[in-house]
Amino acid sequence: MSTNTETVRRIQAEFANIQSKKKTLEGNHSMSFRDAVRTLYPTLQRMRKRGFTTREMAQKLNENGVAIKPATLAKYLNETETEQLIKSAAARRRNGIRQSKKAAPQHDIPVNTNELPTTSETE
Repeated sequence: MSTNTETVRRIQAEFANIQSKKKTLEGNHSMSFRDAVRTLYPTLQRMRKRGFTTREMAQKLNENGVAIKPATLAKYLNETETEQLIKSAAARRRNGIRQSKKAAPQHDIPVNTNELPTTSETE
C-alpha cells in the first residue's frame, strides 16, 4: 500500500496546527504509575534523603491509593533519576558551549598549530 504527495502535504498542514494537550494535575483523570512517580519524584527524593526506604515509600503510596510494588517503584525512580541527569547534563553542555563561544578570545590573525618550526629553522 502507498500514499501520494498530496496526502502527505495535507497531513503536514493539518498536523502543524495541532497542539498537544498538556498533562496537568487539574481535574481527575487516570495516570500510569510511571507518570505518577515522575510527578511525585521531587517529593519521593526528599523522603529518600530523610531515610525512607523504597519499601516504606511504596507502603505509603499504597496507603494513599497508589498500589505499586517496591520493585516497580525502585525501577521508576531510577528511570526518572536517569532522565533528570540526562536533561541536566544536556543543559550544562548547551550552557557551556554558549559560554565558551562568548568567552573565546577573538584573534585577527588565525593561528595554525600544525606548522611547528623544524630543528634547522630554530638553529
